[in-house]
Amino acid sequence: MKTLAKIAAFAAAAMFLAPAAHADMYQDRLNELRTKFKASDTNKDGKLTHKEAKDGGMTRVAANFSRIDTDKDGFVTLAQLEAQMAARFK
Repeated sequence: MKTLAKIAAFAAAAMFLAPAAHADMYQDRLNELRTKFKASDTNKDGKLTHKEAKDGGMTRVAANFSRIDTDKDGFVTLAQLEAQMAARFK
């Protein structure tokens, strides 16, 4: 019975702490994305071309460029990337 109580307590603690851990992980990934975006935006115009994303080591962005470029203007903005990330973390 003591083992069952310990398991229940652990499960309750995990359920309580999980949202905070998820939020921390999201914020860490968002900060990493912003840093990589800034470094990859070589001409500092606030948007990435496919080449800038690829050359900057943003392989996921480059591989999914046409899907992320929702307005189909040939560029990906930080706002578009943040929207994609937010959708993934829901």
